[in-house]
Amino acid sequence: MFIHRHKVQFYETDLMGIVHHSNYLRFYEEARVAWAHAHGLLDYQKPGSASHFAVYETQVKHMKPTFFGDDLEIEVQARCEGNRLVFQYRLHGRGNEVCSVAKTVHVPLGLDLKLLRFPADMKAIVNKELEKEAWIETWL
Repeated sequence: MFIHRHKVQFYETDLMGIVHHSNYLRFYEEARVAWAHAHGLLDYQKPGSASHFAVYETQVKHMKPTFFGDDLEIEVQARCEGNRLVFQYRLHGRGNEVCSVAKTVHVPLGLDLKLLRFPADMKAIVNKELEKEAWIETWL
């Protein structure tokens, strides 16, 4: 399981020091991009790279608050579903408690914003990761 770490900054919180709900999608995007970098999938010059995948769907469930200064761990898993790249995330806060879970779905787009075929080399990388560690069905 790929894990990304994030330290909560002051500007990500409200007056009570609690992380504002709008930041969770940013945390998940940060983790997703780190996952793509770790797997060699971000080549900003190459059509069909992970950088040309548009967000098609997002779901977030907030279970417990996180706070200024918390060291968060975000678990990331990915799989291909037809022409879509699906990510699931589990965010751990204080005491390793699960504070939030999420799912994002992405589709490959060309510069003309038209749907592209899923890049075969990318699908091979994602499927290879699934061989190492089985997909855990949705946490939502």
